Amino acid sequence: MGYCWSESSPGCKIKIHIDMITQYETWNGYAVHGDVKELDAIVESTGFIELDKEDVVSILSADGENCVISGTGNEMDEAFNNAIDSLPSSIDKVNNLLIDFRYGGRSPKMAELSKISSSLSEASPTIEIRWGISNDESLGDTCKVVLVASINH
Repeated sequence: MGYCWSESSPGCKIKIHIDMITQYETWNGYAVHGDVKELDAIVESTGFIELDKEDVVSILSADGENCVISGTGNEMDEAFNNAIDSLPSSIDKVNNLLIDFRYGGRSPKMAELSKISSSLSEASPTIEIRWGISNDESLGDTCKVVLVASINH
């Protein structure tokens, strides 16, 4: 799927990007584009590596654009790529990133998570990353990745 100028084009993502730019909600005093219910889910979840409210707040910026996006897939890297592809800007514009890896019936492999983290550090050496791993039985055999990003344009 690529970027396009018309919503009617096959594989068009333009509506996602317009919505991300124009609509936001407030979460803990920060303007956030996307589904803020995912932020509550991050704070309330339990798992191998838990994230809390302080982790989320440390990512959010009062000056930049904050967004929360998610992607799903059969493998963790597929879910991650689907989420990254939905970012409203390139990864090198992201200052702070929180990654919540969620799995259903299959636990993620540490090698998968390390590979994702390494590739992010290579793509943007100055990016600050926090990540957690939680279980969500409602996912069944799929995986979900939720990204919370602070972006400076």
